[in-house]
Amino acid sequence: MKQQENRAEPQEKQIRFIDSHYNLKFYIPDGGKIRITFRDGHTADRVCKYIDDYHLYVGNCCYHICEFAEKMELNESKVEPINQSEPSKNKTRNREKQR
Repeated sequence: MKQQENRAEPQEKQIRFIDSHYNLKFYIPDGGKIRITFRDGHTADRVCKYIDDYHLYVGNCCYHICEFAEKMELNESKVEPINQSEPSKNKTRNREKQR
């Protein structure tokens, strides 16, 4: 008889977002999106890629998670996850205007 191998299912990698004091803000899955709201109100959506537990790509830029947090705080920018399964608020507002 062969022994059963204990193989864990591969888990989806999660990207951790923190503040500059390492307090957890949220997680997104590898390949998920964030929305950055700048001080002037403009927004930018970025795809994020997992490198390891402490590094990520935001768009084409590589960051340490604390480096990214410090940069966002320094620029007074707000970062939030984009739930890709929910319709965007702008689309909902446009539908309401059309009625």
